[in-house]
Amino acid sequence: MKQVPQKDAPLKLNENGAWIREDVSYEVNEPDAYALEEALRQKEKHTGEVVVITGGPARAQQVLREALAKGADRAIHLEDNAFVGLDAFNTAKAFAAAIKDEKFDLVFTGLQSDDYGYAQTALYWRSFWDGLTRQSSCRSKKRNPGFG
Repeated sequence: MKQVPQKDAPLKLNENGAWIREDVSYEVNEPDAYALEEALRQKEKHTGEVVVITGGPARAQQVLREALAKGADRAIHLEDNAFVGLDAFNTAKAFAAAIKDEKFDLVFTGLQSDDYGYAQTALYWRSFWDGLTRQSSCRSKKRNPGFG
């Protein structure tokens, strides 16, 4: 789950053309919220555990707290300010490394981020993980037909 500037936050750029993000309000990336909703629905139907992950500075814990309040069972925070400017490939690589020992049956991701809109992190992440992911509302076949 990604923490992004609120949609109505003023966009300010520094002299290098990068976003100044220190004095804006943040919220959960909307497509990630949809992915969480679907994961919670599947948990309700089939049981299991919902685990959410985010990367970013300490303030990113807020999206994890919101996910836990909605029903997620566990949260993983890769706390590092470098995630603010990290590209999709390296973000995916860091997430894959952090959860390499997890035994997930199914992973839900948001389609894209509301800030940069790359729609690449989940696609890169899939190349590091051999399980099944569902991106946004797209359907994928699962080895276990009990899910879906």
